[in-house]
Amino acid sequence: MQKASFSKRILPHIIAVVLFIGINLILYWPMFMEGKSINQNDILQGAGANQEIVEYREDTGKEALWTNGMFSGMPAYLINVQWSGDLSYYFAKILSFGLPSPASHTFMAMLAFYILLLVFRANPFAAIVGALAYGLNTYFLISIEAGHIWKVSAVSYMPLVLAGIILCFKGKRILGFAITALSLSLEIRSNHPQITYYLLIVVVLFGLFKLFEAFQNKTLPQFAKTIGILVLAAILGVSSNLGKLWTAYEYGQYSNRGPSELTNTDSRGGTNRDYAFQWSNGIAEPLTFLIPNYYGGATQEALSTNSKLAEGLRDRGAGAGQVKNFVANVPTYWGDQPFTSGPYYLGAIIIFLFALGCIVVKGPTKWWLVIATVLGIMLSWGDNFKLLNYFVFDFLPGYNKFRAVTNMVAIPFLTIPILAVLGLNKVIQEGWGKHKKAVFISFASVIGLCLLLILFSFGMSFRAPVDAQFGEQQRWLIELIREQRGSMLRSDAFRSIIFISLSFLVLYLLGKNKVKTPVALGALVLLAIVDNVSIDKRYLNDENFVDNLRRSYFAPSEADKRIQKDNGHHRVLNLATSTFQDAKTSYFHSSIGGYHGAKIRRYQELVEYQLQPEISSLIEQLRSQQLDGFDQFGVLNMLNTKYFKFGNQASQVIVNESALGNAWFVKEVIKVNSPDEEIQEVGTINTARTTVIDNSKFSLAADNINVGSIELTEYTPNYLKYTAKNSGDGLAVFSEVYYPKGWTATIDGKETEIKRVNFVLRALEVPAGEHTIEFTFEPKAYFIGNKVMWTGSILLIIVVLGALAYSIKREF
Repeated sequence: MQKASFSKRILPHIIAVVLFIGINLILYWPMFMEGKSINQNDILQGAGANQEIVEYREDTGKEALWTNGMFSGMPAYLINVQWSGDLSYYFAKILSFGLPSPASHTFMAMLAFYILLLVFRANPFAAIVGALAYGLNTYFLISIEAGHIWKVSAVSYMPLVLAGIILCFKGKRILGFAITALSLSLEIRSNHPQITYYLLIVVVLFGLFKLFEAFQNKTLPQFAKTIGILVLAAILGVSSNLGKLWTAYEYGQYSNRGPSELTNTDSRGGTNRDYAFQWSNGIAEPLTFLIPNYYGGATQEALSTNSKLAEGLRDRGAGAGQVKNFVANVPTYWGDQPFTSGPYYLGAIIIFLFALGCIVVKGPTKWWLVIATVLGIMLSWGDNFKLLNYFVFDFLPGYNKFRAVTNMVAIPFLTIPILAVLGLNKVIQEGWGKHKKAVFISFASVIGLCLLLILFSFGMSFRAPVDAQFGEQQRWLIELIREQRGSMLRSDAFRSIIFISLSFLVLYLLGKNKVKTPVALGALVLLAIVDNVSIDKRYLNDENFVDNLRRSYFAPSEADKRIQKDNGHHRVLNLATSTFQDAKTSYFHSSIGGYHGAKIRRYQELVEYQLQPEISSLIEQLRSQQLDGFDQFGVLNMLNTKYFKFGNQASQVIVNESALGNAWFVKEVIKVNSPDEEIQEVGTINTARTTVIDNSKFSLAADNINVGSIELTEYTPNYLKYTAKNSGDGLAVFSEVYYPKGWTATIDGKETEIKRVNFVLRALEVPAGEHTIEFTFEPKAYFIGNKVMWTGSILLIIVVLGALAYSIKREF
């Protein structure tokens, strides 16, 4: 009997895991069976940004903690640094069954959500329905297609963190402690603070409800004990990531997410409102949770040659080729976002079950989930709901560090499936008779909403800002596109009605004892798979998988090969791309641009105040065929921008003979008293002979300056060596970005202060004579943090294995 009981208890979980793996095999079939990879823009950009770091690791076995690949130099912490103390990596591989990315993240999302619902004591097969909704929603899959792997990794662990916390409150404190510590370690390891911050909002709301419940039940001591256990779990989870958190926090103070020293910017730090709310959901955008094409899908969609638009084009006399070409890329999106890769679809079945859960689930759990859902939706509105979002942005600590508040849908996409499955579970456990009315009400409500939207669609304008590009002469064409948008809305609304009706029919047949519970739940699982996967395939399909993508994407052009013949340490300005949104250049060269959300703030300000205007002037000069005489571009020259690249041919490379090299002695120093004066002055000086220093921050030992020679003799990302020779005391300026945490400088082995000049560069006072100058990057946050991580990781392993052994022994 014990064996039978064991088999009965374990079998559903085995089925769940096998099903999750099988779905991932289907979803990523070309990757598993054909060796292809997904064309992910951010992954490719990341590969470009990582290249110098990866090459250094392969050549030396050491970590490049600094890179010159992007933005003239920046810490590598948030790009690609491996930590020897990061042992939680092995837990991540075990939990994902060793699946490769991104399948590992999709599988982990399903497994974590399944475990969370089991903690809520949901029927395992009902839990599978929720897990599928969580792992297969388009927010998750579109993020994968775009290459936002850190984000999807953080999203995949969110349910596991909640599961550990809830277990602690349910009295299973040992297992809850272990799961909370492990999952929080993995969550932080994902390196996406924005998603982790949003998870914290959900956890705080849960904690407030539990506090109120403890106050009502007079169980505050037990509440305090549970909180204490969770705090210890959090400390353990944080300790295994301390180096990452420490370096990220340290860098954050000097990045564009930190405070500015300029008076005309927000000195509190963080992003500005316009930047943070650039991507904000429209008020009606959450309707895509139910009807994917409510707003027309992605910014541009490929339509069928049998679509309404195609028919209209043929009626206007367009040939088959013209129709095929036009419908391959149609501006169907008419929502409020400037650009979108697709709608955030959660699943019609899940929305129906969520409505059911709102009726049948009682108590604090329901209200916690409902409030979190509503709050997440309202915060995702961003600029479209200023009253709330401006207040939160200005006063909630840390909230202004993040942008693209559309990511707030991570909260409702977590909470809605929980309440949906709890509602379904309630009906299964307590029977049709008790909840028959609730099932009919929720069914009628969601179906009614779909029908109303279909009806209202005939009066909607379906206008979008992009329509203006067609002009009055093509008004007939934009009218056809608007008709297509309406047709897409109605088609998907009918589609949702079908899936909702089928799931309602399953519950009805279950209630009438026409089918058994396992059959009914199996049918719901199948419907959930078909519902979500069929929408996912619109945005992640065989066309997204390609052969040898990285090899072809990073094939060096003739222009790259020409520049690479110069083995010196210099920088490149690529005018053929969006300089400050492109990391492909960094794969081959040290670039003055790059692609990253967290630049050094002073460098970003230099870009805005001086570099962008200089680049614009440079482009105008090149257009007028003036291919030399670049000495007036002082900021580009002081960054040692030796090559201007404006195409892929070898002839499309210009050598900038005015670039100042790796270091030089200046003849004159202009002293100013504020960063505002410094950034203005640097755009007016001849950087070859003059430098500007903020006298309120850095002082010089003497005003007498003598020139000499200085040469870079050794370069690695973490170390630079120069030889200098000067007849008298002088001030050497280096074309390297100043960063105060971790860099030390020595002259003949004796440490000396690194000055900041020209707003972003390093400088040293060099005494007369011949000297060896060395710069070394050894940040304490990395080296000390790594040791703490190793210790925390060992403790984490002991705690997790011990808790699992204890729980299994107690259970069986």
